[in-house]
Amino acid sequence: MKIVGIIEARMGSKRLPGKTLMKIFNGRPLLELVVSRFRLCRSINEIYVATSTNPADDSIVKWCEDYQIHYYRGSEDDLLDRVTKAAMPARSDGIVQMGADSAYLDFRLIDELVRMFKTDNYDYVCNDLELTYPLGIYGHVVKTEKLIELNNKERLVKGDREDVVRYIWEHPKEYSILNIIAPREYHCPQLRLTIDYPEDLQLAKNLYEHFRSTAFSTGDILELYGKHPGVFAETLHLVQERAPFFSGVKGYETMVGRGIRADGL
Repeated sequence: MKIVGIIEARMGSKRLPGKTLMKIFNGRPLLELVVSRFRLCRSINEIYVATSTNPADDSIVKWCEDYQIHYYRGSEDDLLDRVTKAAMPARSDGIVQMGADSAYLDFRLIDELVRMFKTDNYDYVCNDLELTYPLGIYGHVVKTEKLIELNNKERLVKGDREDVVRYIWEHPKEYSILNIIAPREYHCPQLRLTIDYPEDLQLAKNLYEHFRSTAFSTGDILELYGKHPGVFAETLHLVQERAPFFSGVKGYETMVGRGIRADGL
């Protein structure tokens, strides 16, 4: 079974424009860190960047070409179509969908989600329909054929096209869905580990500088949070505007994460 990782990337963030290529650690931009962490996943066969045809995203294409990363350019607003068409040349069985601001991409969590996806033949496996992991520690694994079918559906509303998998998790009767709940060691929903604001960006710089690595684990972050919560204080008040767990949708299966420990083993 072939699994492809797709990173949604563009320069036009409303709250933090240009964040995708902002330098975070050792002169390396955010997108490079996300790709580096994605490459640590044992379950991912290929990685693609899905960007837009907006001229503002030419710099992302240039970066991909310089670093020999597969990329696809599509609609800026129709993210469902862009990600679906980015995946089609790879002829994959499943897609792991991530954003270019996933600075703390949890490669072990993704491998666990993919393992469940393969073993139990779900259409969609994720961990953020309920907020139990830190905000920003997530993974979405979806069957390629289901995504293609969804992209070809008529009468999808604007929100269904702006968010790749929104329709799937809002219609659990049409799909087999598994949502993973964080094990006790990872249960920390109050912690914010995403990048939408300048404070988030500064935290990422601080954490990468602290660990001096691109391969630290979520367990490492939580250990630091337990010992020095003040490091994260500037981001705890920030408001998250959009997230799957806001929907309150029910009807999917739930399981506590297996094989994921805070020590990263």
